[in-house]
Amino acid sequence: MKSKIVDYSKKVTFLIIIFGILLNISLSYKNINNFDNYRDRSDGVVENYLIRSDILYGWKSAENVRQNLEENRFFEAIPVNDRWFLPCILIGLYFYIIDQEIFVNEKINENDYKIKKNNGKLGFLILQIILFYLSLNYLNNKLKKKFSQKNVLIIILFLSFEPTIFQWHSSFWSESIYLSLLLFLLGKIINLSQKNSRNLFIGVIVGIMFAQRSASFLLIIPILVYYIIFFKKKFKPYFFLMLGYFFIIIFIGLNHKYKTDTFFILPYHSQLYSNYHYMLHEMKAKSENKSVEIALKEKNLKEEIWLNDNGLNNNNLNDIFLIIKYKNNEFIKEVIKNPINSAFYLLGKISQAAILDPFWVKKNLYLDKSVKNYYLEFNQDIIIRFVYSVVFYIVCLLGFLYIVHDYFNKKKYFKLYNFLILNILIIAYFYLFAGGYGVSRYFVPTLISYSFFFILGLNFLFEKIKHVKFISKD
Repeated sequence: MKSKIVDYSKKVTFLIIIFGILLNISLSYKNINNFDNYRDRSDGVVENYLIRSDILYGWKSAENVRQNLEENRFFEAIPVNDRWFLPCILIGLYFYIIDQEIFVNEKINENDYKIKKNNGKLGFLILQIILFYLSLNYLNNKLKKKFSQKNVLIIILFLSFEPTIFQWHSSFWSESIYLSLLLFLLGKIINLSQKNSRNLFIGVIVGIMFAQRSASFLLIIPILVYYIIFFKKKFKPYFFLMLGYFFIIIFIGLNHKYKTDTFFILPYHSQLYSNYHYMLHEMKAKSENKSVEIALKEKNLKEEIWLNDNGLNNNNLNDIFLIIKYKNNEFIKEVIKNPINSAFYLLGKISQAAILDPFWVKKNLYLDKSVKNYYLEFNQDIIIRFVYSVVFYIVCLLGFLYIVHDYFNKKKYFKLYNFLILNILIIAYFYLFAGGYGVSRYFVPTLISYSFFFILGLNFLFEKIKHVKFISKD
């Protein structure tokens, strides 16, 4: 009987994954056909629907990667991490392999060349779709050792088609590949062992996740806490975890040292446009009881005076790091000066970012940031999103309370306590380090960790309403 359930589960999982791949490819094909075109913004700037803003900047670096590979300059092909690192390498490598240029020799404005059409963009999306579902299948195989078959099926179904996750696979943002790496990491980490090679590899994965998205720079911290919970006083697993992580981090830093004569890890563009840029004036407006506009003017004036007094140049890399230091100090001073207001500001932004947005990618295709108060139109669906988010988080909360109840009643809940603690730490990490920006896109990775609590919440509801148990407590 059990073997029949396993065979049935395998068939259903296979169908879910195949259907997910085909549906994503179909949507990607539609997006390429409809939106690999140009439009005029309200300020007259011409841009591609699909490749613009941060993506366009990444693709410029990717073109340098492609050209260097074409000329067999492999070391030069490794970019400087000024904004994106691994995404530029992957895109540049892909177009080098298929022997297609990314841009054509035709300018759309003073600084930008035109993105080439019909150059195999769909193939890149297909590869990232397949990567996601392969990673999901890998996690599926690992979860089956801890969860019941029905439970695993629901998790796979959720992660395959939940729209907030699903939308990224047919876009050129960095989220899809990042989510694939996170799935693979969780699959690796759910069954830890003391094998040196295994822990080294997990550290490398965390490092690669940083290379894909710089917000993961300190993701090693919740992983390390999980190791401490799991291994306690055994030193070797910690050592090899950190060795694998620092192998990637130091490689990136040495690449920068060679090419810029400065050793740095975090992309300097991201540091320039971080907490200080987006948050400081809003925090000061609240703490000093003034308008955001006035606080912004005062911040910019103070910065301009400081730059002039110190004779700094935004185009000089050494000066850029001095500017970053100034901005970080100004932000930290405000937090220390007004800790309560700063905490409430952060909580407000976290609440804003935590509202799920299953339509973000579609809306962004039409987004025109040159229109005044463009974000008002972007958030017209806020009520729908708010209701969807509240329902989702309530179910997750029920799942959390469910596991807490079992823990304190000493019910041995299939040895998943530590793994669930890890996912709580991952969620907390993204809340703390990405929450202040108030952007829902930065919170998408938390949905993978939330999915385990979501299924526990569903189980609780079925037990109470229909008396159906979906999770075995082996």
